[in-house]
Amino acid sequence: MAARLPYLDRAQVEPEIQSVYDTLQKASGRVLNIYRLMAHHARSLPPFLGWYPRLREGPLDLKLRYLAYVRASQLNRCRYCVTHNGAAARRVGVSTEQLDALADHRTSPLFTALERLVIGYAEEMTTRVQVEAALVETLRQHLTAEALVQLTLTIAAANFTNRFNEALGTELEFEEARHG
Repeated sequence: MAARLPYLDRAQVEPEIQSVYDTLQKASGRVLNIYRLMAHHARSLPPFLGWYPRLREGPLDLKLRYLAYVRASQLNRCRYCVTHNGAAARRVGVSTEQLDALADHRTSPLFTALERLVIGYAEEMTTRVQVEAALVETLRQHLTAEALVQLTLTIAAANFTNRFNEALGTELEFEEARHG
């Protein structure tokens, strides 16, 4: 699917967003396509970029974070998010085999009991929305309140970005498209 809006380059955005682009370029060497689409509503991009990266900060193990994010993205069939977050997951120690086995997490020996709970939570939040109280109580036995909120925000953010990218047809950047 092709993007349903044009990607905005630096020369096409307001000065405030140009400085955001400069910061992104300096930090990662590029401006991702998701941000080039978000720039159409310039008022939303800076607050999103102020909030979204903070989801990686806190007590929740990054492996758990990415297992949940990728599973939600798989369920929503968001190739863009699966590719980007799958690569990030591998950088923090999630194996390719684990990523490939997410749909079978309940029976796969590749996952710990806590990982199974976290992946199941991502599935419930993504497919049912109303999460069973028993699942939350079981997670509370393993996670602090802060970590549980961080996990919940992470899964909600995955669903947000999945829906944004799928609605607007966000395409993978060249390198990700070649290797993803």
